Amino acid sequence: MAEMQRRFTERRKGPDAVVRAVWWTAGISWLLFIAALIFVETARPEIETFFDRQFDISIRDYWNENALLYMFIILVLNFAVCVIGFIFNMARHRRKTDRFNKSILILGTLSLAGILWYLFR
Repeated sequence: MAEMQRRFTERRKGPDAVVRAVWWTAGISWLLFIAALIFVETARPEIETFFDRQFDISIRDYWNENALLYMFIILVLNFAVCVIGFIFNMARHRRKTDRFNKSILILGTLSLAGILWYLFR
């Protein structure tokens, strides 16, 4: 008997709306996390250099609370975006070839760590 082979035709024309939404949330999450890092850099105390000591220039030796508050708000927003992206990713995790977006998971974890650092510092 001749063995019948089933031919598989790919009907998908590319990424659907859910996959594109996961990509967009990952991109937005990266932008928000970079913005939070910029605020942390501007908030931290200044480092005294040789020229500051030589010319007796006063520097800020404390954390800028306003910039830290902006960082906190951005990290909360970033965590919300990561949770939404994870929910979209769970909706598209039915096939064997579907994978979790590691970027969303890592950035969500880092955002949660930053939020906890701000609350318990």
